[in-house]
Amino acid sequence: MKKIISLMLALLMAASFTACSGQSSSSDASSQTSQTEQTATEPQKEELKWVDYAQYSLDEDVPVKNVILMIGDGMGKNLIEASEIVKGDKLVMSGMPYKTTVTTYSQSVTDGYETYTDSAAAATAISTGVKTYNGNVGLDPDGNELETICEYAQSYDMETGLVVRQVVSHATPAGMVAHNSSRDNYPQILREMIKSNVNVMFGGGSQYYQNKKVQNTIDECGYKYISSGEELNALTKDDDKVLGMFAYDNMGAADMSPSLKTMTSKALEMLDNDNGFFLMVEGSNIDTYEHESDMKSTLEQMQSFDQTVDYVLSWAEDNPGTLVIVTADHETGGLELKDGITADEINDSCFTSDGKHTNADVWLMASGAQSAQLCEKDVIDNTDIAKYMRKVIADARD
Repeated sequence: MKKIISLMLALLMAASFTACSGQSSSSDASSQTSQTEQTATEPQKEELKWVDYAQYSLDEDVPVKNVILMIGDGMGKNLIEASEIVKGDKLVMSGMPYKTTVTTYSQSVTDGYETYTDSAAAATAISTGVKTYNGNVGLDPDGNELETICEYAQSYDMETGLVVRQVVSHATPAGMVAHNSSRDNYPQILREMIKSNVNVMFGGGSQYYQNKKVQNTIDECGYKYISSGEELNALTKDDDKVLGMFAYDNMGAADMSPSLKTMTSKALEMLDNDNGFFLMVEGSNIDTYEHESDMKSTLEQMQSFDQTVDYVLSWAEDNPGTLVIVTADHETGGLELKDGITADEINDSCFTSDGKHTNADVWLMASGAQSAQLCEKDVIDNTDIAKYMRKVIADARD
């Protein structure tokens, strides 16, 4: 009898274990499905690495339909060299066929003295073709409003866009659109940028969305406001005007989603049209970490920026009539490299200016439609970039 009872208990325990096991498997499967669905809706984080060196063949002898201006904020010549030593190969931007040197000094307070430019004066020069005092956005030294590159492009019915990692209304993007005597008037500048009807603006600075005047301006001007990678992915060409702010302040970490490459990819998708477009893409935080003499983080920002250059050149190769310009607004950090320096020796001690800007010349690389003439001279001024962009836009449309 005891044997029978023991056998029955064993059978009951086995049945119970099987049921629990089945329930657990079902729960695990449900959990895995949920995780899969969640992953499908979340933006993929870009892997932070050096992109493989590649050269692209862009059509040159065609009129300019699109202009893509890529600015590595603070990206001096020595930083490009340091990046290539650490990478062990050339950067993609170094494979662009045309190259020249650019001077960056801003309008001096005392005649004959070249001041170290800030990003506002540099962006104004690159955008308008006029030197100005540090801190000015889209104004000449006398405070008069200048025609920005976005305004110029819009006069030819081109679409316009700005993609940055800093606050959307920070100095460099602001200089492409706005007019203000102080680069630090972020909410006021942001409202003007919205009123300017730039089609796509992506970056950080969602704190300024809390400003009621900013919210009202967004509504009045018919913008769609987004703040997540999921919303970015969901955008279509039917979304005519979009303001995306994906961080409370600066999108500091180079691998923070959405990446510079992801935002640029979406901007190109949305801006592509028969009349052409102007797009400015900034590697904003190269400068941020140079100010801190942080070599590791600076090089990570260079990885992100060169990944984006690679994507843009690949896109432009498939879209004839695109002029791609890669340059810097100024040098930051006074980076110095001794002869024969190795990758292991490239560290924080290579910065020599205590995080300040310098007047060191920077590189400009160009590829695509009408790119050769921009680099015919060995040295140009940053104001010449604005003048050349205007020339090729007008030549293709007049």
